[in-house]
Amino acid sequence: MAALVALGATPVPKIFATMEEGPIPGGMNPGEVWLESHGRSLGHFVAGTWLKPPGRTSLECREAATGRTAAVVPAGDSSDLAVAVAAAAAAAEAWAGLGGPERGQRLTRLATTLDGDCRGTMGALLALAGGRPLCQTFGADLDLGLRLLRVPAGGVQVPGLEGWTPLGVVAVVLAGPCSLPALLWKLGPLLAMGEQHGGTVGDLGDSLETLGTTGDPGDKG
Repeated sequence: MAALVALGATPVPKIFATMEEGPIPGGMNPGEVWLESHGRSLGHFVAGTWLKPPGRTSLECREAATGRTAAVVPAGDSSDLAVAVAAAAAAAEAWAGLGGPERGQRLTRLATTLDGDCRGTMGALLALAGGRPLCQTFGADLDLGLRLLRVPAGGVQVPGLEGWTPLGVVAVVLAGPCSLPALLWKLGPLLAMGEQHGGTVGDLGDSLETLGTTGDPGDKG
């Protein structure tokens, strides 16, 4: 024990007394680094671009565990929804025309990307938004969410769905704050079947992960 204290490690009894998390491997919280790289000012993510309409009231995205402001986003209105719907409509025909197998492969690549180089950043952002310890966030939020994306991506590659006709642009309505699994539970099957996501309707003020993405998941926005 004395040797651990000399090395600067937190004594085990103190860990059990405070139940605090240990340092993140690498020293820097990748979620905080990502937010800082965006000036802690996000926007409406539409067709691979952060849109920040001028003159809008800012909504605070708060860290669930401490209540501090992690980032701000502009309040949305009907004009923002119209922009998102137009972007989704522009991409809808091409996305539907890919066919089930190709859509499934693209969604699988998206899940692989999020589970690869982006995993640390995604997990850290979800921990900030949800208030879970990072180790629980990976399993309860990120891994579960990615499974909810991979399952329909795999199912749509099975022969027999060629006759299905996509409906087009759809909106996803979720109560906020919204978890990543809740979002992908709705989006995964819709995107796999060829629909386009026209936006997420819900309370965006308290949750970073509910920022809607619109467009082709195969794009590198």
